[in-house]
Amino acid sequence: MNSKTEDILGKLTLVVIFSYFTAKQATSVIALLNTPWGFDNWLLVLASRSASLAFLALILVLTITRLPPTDSAAGIEPRISSIIGTFALTILVLLPTGSVGPTLLVISIVMVILGTLASVYCLYFLGRSFSIMASARALVTSGPYGIVRHPLYLAEALTVLGIIIANWSVAAVAVGAIQIAFQFRRMQNEERVLRNAFPEYEHTYAKKVPMIVPFLRPRAA
Repeated sequence: MNSKTEDILGKLTLVVIFSYFTAKQATSVIALLNTPWGFDNWLLVLASRSASLAFLALILVLTITRLPPTDSAAGIEPRISSIIGTFALTILVLLPTGSVGPTLLVISIVMVILGTLASVYCLYFLGRSFSIMASARALVTSGPYGIVRHPLYLAEALTVLGIIIANWSVAAVAVGAIQIAFQFRRMQNEERVLRNAFPEYEHTYAKKVPMIVPFLRPRAA
């Protein structure tokens, strides 16, 4: 299968998946609006689900309109890492999870809201370069990408930690650790593709901007 065909099939698959997630989240938001103040933390939950809806809808739009790739990671591992890193947390709906007290629950919801809004902000700058798979479409260095090279993963990590806290259990911690580990692997795969596709990534951008920890001086190449 050539890269163009793979990209088209991947786009169609993701459009179907994220259309489903977006519709499901929209239904959840509507249901909440029909039962205002029906339970504790209703407003926070509404804010969290609304932010998630905006995030999913933006992913859907960017997937449909994304630029064609100029280069992509080779082999099966980057593809598996991308899938697990993106969708690992969805398995929590099938596993027994715990619960936390009201204070930690509020903290976890706020973390999810902040992480999701930060993800939306990163996606706004990433724009049509967005991809689930490790691919090079266009080099983005502005906005949050001028602070760290992979801000979207940093924002998503905050969301993941919030979800882990809200579902506190061995299963939640294990799934969260797996998701974060594969997200880091995705970063490494993307680094290789971007360095290969854009010479300025290696020689200019990566020398000035840290990979994931803000204000940490990058190591010399």
